[in-house]
Amino acid sequence: MLWGCAAAQAPGVGLRTEAVNLNDAGYHYYLQGRWSLAQGKFAQALAYNRLIDHRAGIAANLNNLGAIALGQGEWGEAETYLKEALRINRDQGDPAGICETLNNLGAAYLAQGRLGEAQETFQEALGQAQSLPPGPLWALTLTHLGDAALSRQEYTQAWDYYSQALEQDRSRKDRRGLAVRRERLGRTLLEQGNYLAALPYLHEALWEFRQLEDTGGIVDALNSLTRLALAQGDKEGARLYGERLLKLYQARGQDQEAEKLQALLRARGLPYK
Repeated sequence: MLWGCAAAQAPGVGLRTEAVNLNDAGYHYYLQGRWSLAQGKFAQALAYNRLIDHRAGIAANLNNLGAIALGQGEWGEAETYLKEALRINRDQGDPAGICETLNNLGAAYLAQGRLGEAQETFQEALGQAQSLPPGPLWALTLTHLGDAALSRQEYTQAWDYYSQALEQDRSRKDRRGLAVRRERLGRTLLEQGNYLAALPYLHEALWEFRQLEDTGGIVDALNSLTRLALAQGDKEGARLYGERLLKLYQARGQDQEAEKLQALLRARGLPYK
């Protein structure tokens, strides 16, 4: 799953400058998967922005805290942060902020199996993205619409959404975006049972995510490769990928995901502690 975390805006003075610097530091910790540190920086930035009633900054910090909560599986907490951020972004008339927050909120709904709410939220996000020049938010929204289609087993539609996002990545020469979309295309082939075709997409994505030190992308690629190995009956491959994925979940503090993975591996005769 993808969660958007906003980078800092141009610095101002005083507390606003400190809040921007804190948010910037949190953003980099977030990309590195150092979520506890990121959460602390975002929370401190939020406190400073509330002191000066900097609405755009408050919304950005809330969105970022919501993204952290999403990754930790804290759905209620995530929704609280994101809905407040969305209200502020709507009041500010900020289409980029609205789009990013809607994407995160839709991801929260999708993770909970609330497919109708997720689809409606992503569609609204797409409308906001289309009012902006083509860029990362548009590709992100197309990817989430693909995720929603994939959850409904609508493989052709998912492939189409991911492919549209991939073309945008190519036009911008966006390495991370290309890796994200390749992983999604590989995941779609995996869900269809086309294992041989899925493998190069997933290997390419994992290689690129590792070069970029994108821990979230590495998690997604390892998860898909673990499931592919299990589907093929490749216990050794599943053990190798699964062990790496489990250690990464534990390092990121994703305890719920680690427990789910352990249960899956135990069910397949591959117990881990």
